Amino acid sequence: MQTENFQIAIGQVNVQTFEVRDYIHHEKDKCKFEIYKSGQLILSLEPDGDFLRICKNPGELDEETIHLICDKIESYHL
Repeated sequence: MQTENFQIAIGQVNVQTFEVRDYIHHEKDKCKFEIYKSGQLILSLEPDGDFLRICKNPGELDEETIHLICDKIESYHL
C-alpha cells in the first residue's frame, strides 16, 4: 500500500512534532492517516466529508491535541 510520510508541528509554546503516514489509496477498511510520536502509533484518522474523525486513539490523546492535529492535516487539503 502506497504511503506518503510528512511531519507536522502543533503548539506555540510547547511545540510537539508528529510524523503522519498518509495512505494515499485509502481503503474503507483502513484509516487514511496514522499519526506517530517517537515511532509509536498514537492516533489514526479517516475522512468524514470535509473533516477528519478519529478512527483509533491508542495514545489516549486529549480532545484539544486531536483537534490541533486534525486542523493541521486538514490545512494541507489532502
